[in-house]
Amino acid sequence: MPIRDRIEGLCRWDHRGSTTANEKQAAEYIEGEMRDIGLEARLEHFVSYTSFSWVFLIVYGGSFAAGLIGWRYPFWGVILSALMLAVFYGECTSRWKPLMSILPGHPSRNVLGILKSEGAKKKLIFSAHYDSSKSGLSFHPALVGSFRSSFIISAVMQIVLLETLIVRFFGGGGLLLSLLWIVSIAYLLLPIILLIHRELFGQYVNGASDNASGVATMLEVAEKLVANPPKNFEVWFLATGCEEVNLIGMAAFVRAHQYEINRDTTYFLNLDSLGGGSLRYVIAEGMLKVYPSSPEMICAADRLAKEDEFKDVSPHTYRLAGLDALVPASRGFKAMSLMGLDEADGIPNWHWPTDTPENVDFSLSEKAAEFALRIVSVLDE
Repeated sequence: MPIRDRIEGLCRWDHRGSTTANEKQAAEYIEGEMRDIGLEARLEHFVSYTSFSWVFLIVYGGSFAAGLIGWRYPFWGVILSALMLAVFYGECTSRWKPLMSILPGHPSRNVLGILKSEGAKKKLIFSAHYDSSKSGLSFHPALVGSFRSSFIISAVMQIVLLETLIVRFFGGGGLLLSLLWIVSIAYLLLPIILLIHRELFGQYVNGASDNASGVATMLEVAEKLVANPPKNFEVWFLATGCEEVNLIGMAAFVRAHQYEINRDTTYFLNLDSLGGGSLRYVIAEGMLKVYPSSPEMICAADRLAKEDEFKDVSPHTYRLAGLDALVPASRGFKAMSLMGLDEADGIPNWHWPTDTPENVDFSLSEKAAEFALRIVSVLDE
């Protein structure tokens, strides 16, 4: 089936919002496509909260409260502020998610298709998330260019606030300390307002590029590898749910299969937002801490990028948001992502109502499928 047909098939629903009924139906559609291709396919269930907004509202709201409390009771302010920073770091690196046990859980699922290979000593796991996000002011075309800078300033303000409260605890004072305290807690109101606005007024988007294109590309690769399987790899194809809820689906997958995947012999190739711009292979990623991609996979991509048909494919360090590859990379696995980025290194139509099939460059998805297949060939040598 052509990539275009599969993208349109996933976009038959107005959205595939995380944990929604539409996400469930999309998962069942993907499972059916995997079976038709010839994979052993199944749904793997997990529980998630519904939106990343709730996590960061708790983090920013808790930091704001720490600032208010801490000026009078600095000890408790320091404790609460440090706790919120720890949660913030854990969420942004995917290393821990303590709020999973606090926020209400809702059912979601990953879709796993396996191309078995008797005697294969290595695994190659293709991944692509199939859920779609909500829009919000942060993703407005006029504002999205400042998304990362706003995030970094918010992180800095949390650190400044903690340092201010520590100085206050040890008896410090003065105009400068008061000014830093006021500026830091005042700035934290901005992300709080934006997140509340997103939940109240944001709408789920169709998600054609982000990330029906990635799923369709993965299924195209699966179809080709079923017909011509690699010699040394057993290949898994993973469509993750709740990626838009801070990579919950991939984290659930790695946890569920921790005894089946080995850091030395398992490779993750993630496909995300392949509906516009130019093709990039991600050599490192992370919003706070940067995790390098697999040197072996980067070398394979570097080699291919020298060929005429891929001369416009280039390396990129992605720091705008978290991709599913961040989860295995942060846990020591070999991982790399392929994605499409525009001239400003942004994702076209990112989390915006214009992310529909009419605005997808299907040729980019086709090129990404071919590039991914060639990476498999190089790794399989």
